Amino acid sequence: MFYELRIEHARPGHGPELARYMSTTVVPLHRENGMEVVGAFTVTGDENRFVWIRRFEDSADRERVLAAVHGHPRCAAVAETVSALSDGAPATLRLEPAPGSGPR
Repeated sequence: MFYELRIEHARPGHGPELARYMSTTVVPLHRENGMEVVGAFTVTGDENRFVWIRRFEDSADRERVLAAVHGHPRCAAVAETVSALSDGAPATLRLEPAPGSGPR
């Protein structure tokens, strides 16, 4: 099992709009296609950042879920909107539970 921490950067002044779109459209689309989204957050003191955490059983699970999302008929329009609101590609960090920490 592993997690991905995704940090989306909005174009200056578009942070609230990006956060709203991510929360109401992007995250639900991913959940509808089998992704476990652990949480979605705005960043205190930086209105142009949106952070969400995704959980996967393994790399095959990640590939399967992302293929389902990217193959969905709404995906192209959703990606276009996110791109218009974003300032560059998101940063993605893969997180694995530390030894002995157990799943949470």
